[in-house]
Amino acid sequence: MGGGLHRQRDWCACGCDSACVIVTKDPLAALEAARERTLAAPSARIELLSDHTWEMPQMPRRRQGGLLRLVANLGRAAGKRLLKKALRGIDLRHQSAEGFLDLAQRRYMLDHGHYARLYAGGKEWDGRSGRALATLPADEHQVPTPLWLLDILSGVTSAAEDGTDDVRGVRCRHLTATIDLSRASAATRDGVAVPARGRFEDLLAVEAEVWIDDKHVRRIAFCSEQRTETLELWDFGIDVEDLDWTRLPTFRSPEEAAELADRLRSA
Repeated sequence: MGGGLHRQRDWCACGCDSACVIVTKDPLAALEAARERTLAAPSARIELLSDHTWEMPQMPRRRQGGLLRLVANLGRAAGKRLLKKALRGIDLRHQSAEGFLDLAQRRYMLDHGHYARLYAGGKEWDGRSGRALATLPADEHQVPTPLWLLDILSGVTSAAEDGTDDVRGVRCRHLTATIDLSRASAATRDGVAVPARGRFEDLLAVEAEVWIDDKHVRRIAFCSEQRTETLELWDFGIDVEDLDWTRLPTFRSPEEAAELADRLRSA
């Protein structure tokens, strides 16, 4: 069969469990088609997962005895309690945030729970969930991760099948993509940031894992040194104009949402 099409029995767009024969494009063409439809959506709900593998450095230990040891132990215990209360059970090595991605306007909002981020106009604001952007300083964010993960897909040079997986209840093809970041940068407005690599040539063949259904990109995972970023997308084409883009979101922050509602009612 011509045109880069082939028959396979290990994946079906309808999601059935039978070994039905389907016709599908080769992985590279299928990934490019899914990327284009995702950009054309042009919005989606998203979850961003960040997994860190760094280890805290070992501090040199000094022999302590008597009262000095007791004071040191009490200080460490008190410090741990204060830190635990401040973080409210947050695992710094495994973080997740939920929000919305607006590809047409190149903006997004994410709420981690008590802490949120909003990116628009090439700048990012972050702080306590619900805070008005006017009360926060804006940062020129070098790597707006949700957008970056989709931007680099414009530089894919090859894609290989890696089985199938369920992504939020939808059966998806799991692909390993090889990416030329110079090509992705040329295809992206304002270019793309590059991860740390030993040689320039390494930037011409970085790898990412991508999951696609029969229409869209559903998950992207990229591993850099000591960190893996994973973006999941669903509810494509959702209306984002009704969202309040003038303040940080409160999707995962019920306390801040209630406080904000009270302030707005009394205003």
